[in-house]
Amino acid sequence: MTKYYNSFSLICQDFMANIIAKLAYFKRNLTELKKCCKILTYSMSHISTLQTLGLTEDEAHAYLALLQLGNANAAALATKINVKRTTIYPILSSLSDKGFASTYFSKSKRLYRAEKPERVAGLYEKKLESFSAIIPELKTLEKQTLSAIGLRFITTKKELEQFYVGVLTDYKNKSYRAIGSASSWEGIDPDFFKKFRHDRARANIKTQILLSADSAAASPSDPKLLRDVRTLPPTHTFKSTIDIFDDKVIVVTPDLHALAVVIEVSTMVDVFQAMFDLLWETGVIKK
Repeated sequence: MTKYYNSFSLICQDFMANIIAKLAYFKRNLTELKKCCKILTYSMSHISTLQTLGLTEDEAHAYLALLQLGNANAAALATKINVKRTTIYPILSSLSDKGFASTYFSKSKRLYRAEKPERVAGLYEKKLESFSAIIPELKTLEKQTLSAIGLRFITTKKELEQFYVGVLTDYKNKSYRAIGSASSWEGIDPDFFKKFRHDRARANIKTQILLSADSAAASPSDPKLLRDVRTLPPTHTFKSTIDIFDDKVIVVTPDLHALAVVIEVSTMVDVFQAMFDLLWETGVIKK
């Protein structure tokens, strides 16, 4: 689930980082690309860079050849890059659509010329700006999609604290179960979670807790906290904390990109509850 979130939640950042890197590389090579107007050869690195911007290999060759020639008709360009004349027209049409070339007429002849590298870079910068502007809307769509299938990701401490404050109201005079590392859970925000334990007890919320062996010593033993605690064998280690409620589960994983994920899928909640029951029998009662 966290992997699913990362693959979607990071796509905007990855897309922007990749495009920015490509633009930076493209700009660094502007001088070399301009030299193509004066020389007859060009580096394959230029081809590779242009391919990262969405050109095919033939389109990249055609663009660089047009930079060298200044302008050319289709036949001359086909000869220059060694492709059939019938092939060059789709290539030139695609270059025009992508903003790398333009068409003009001279003495009734159709000629083609390459757009300046600076203009191409500016075009991609504008596209990146347009994409950046809609990222908040894309994130909203993402959250709506995940909510529809019963998943909600929590990415900030403030959101996590709001979730637990809600627990104090929603589960007053009730109970829930938890598995995991007390130190990892509390370490996210020590002041808040220490206070939360006491607030939870005042709301008469009882908990059954299975602690990892390495965090048992850090867990308070005050009976007023209304905690029934057992310690798992050392072979059962947890870096996460799982709180299992009647209608949902929250998995708190501070080491990953998403701080927590809330699962509100009844069949999955049943699985977590059954898993807890099995582990509860293996736990050692904490005294």
